[in-house]
Amino acid sequence: MSTVPVWARIFVFTIALAGCQWAMGRERSRHVERSPHAGAVESARSNARFQSQRARHWQADAHGNASMHRQGSVQGYRGGSGSYQASRQRDEAGNASRQRSVSLHGPGGAGVDRSGTASRGADGSVSAGRATTVTTRDGGHYAGSLVLADGRISYSGSCSDANGNPAPCRTR
Repeated sequence: MSTVPVWARIFVFTIALAGCQWAMGRERSRHVERSPHAGAVESARSNARFQSQRARHWQADAHGNASMHRQGSVQGYRGGSGSYQASRQRDEAGNASRQRSVSLHGPGGAGVDRSGTASRGADGSVSAGRATTVTTRDGGHYAGSLVLADGRISYSGSCSDANGNPAPCRTR
């Protein structure tokens, strides 16, 4: 005869069964391809709280040309979302560039979008730029940009209220 009460065994069995059901709700996948000069890795994940995807692709040749691209996204069960993209290129002449973007949005409509680029020429010249947009829950809006060109940095930014009227930008 067992010394563990029947209700305790039923409780443990119920928890174990619930854990199995939760584990069955998760899905994962992964795909990989590689060769001497190129490759790709892609993965996806899904469960009761979110869905996400990631991917990375790259290629290169014997002359010094190369490129890489990454991207990913996540979608929350309450409506929030996020995504990113990034890429880099390089050529045999010595030119290089990169681009990035990020987007985060909550279920209430608030969010941030940011993108940027940077490049370097074979002659050593450098240029870069970044743009940011912020939206608040009540519909307020900020848009700003930062640019580096010819060794000079310039900034511009503006804010507006929910009706699209110009508004002063708050500073910390």
